[in-house]
Amino acid sequence: MHLSAIMERQIGADERRGFQVRFDADDKQHNQLTHDLVGLMGEIGEFANELKKVGLGLTNPNYDGLSLKEASPHLREELADVAIYLFRLSAAIGGDLEKDILAKMDVNDERYGKLER
Repeated sequence: MHLSAIMERQIGADERRGFQVRFDADDKQHNQLTHDLVGLMGEIGEFANELKKVGLGLTNPNYDGLSLKEASPHLREELADVAIYLFRLSAAIGGDLEKDILAKMDVNDERYGKLER
């Protein structure tokens, strides 16, 4: 499945659930972008917190935490949440995240291509 199809599925579900992705006024669009950005940062924070706990377990024998293998399912779930917020943010500004990522990869290839071995 292409990223664009995954995004269409998620945005369709968001719209059916009342999450706005199309706007008639900049203030409404800005408010939704701000709300989704806070949500994105929260999901990144949850990922970081879980990873921090794994690190504590690796560096402190007195800390009873999950191993990286044990934490990986939850970490992947948090990354999926991050992706969903990225989809919403992109849709809210009229983006095509799949095309935007591919275009940015081309820029990075040009910029960093000389570093390849």
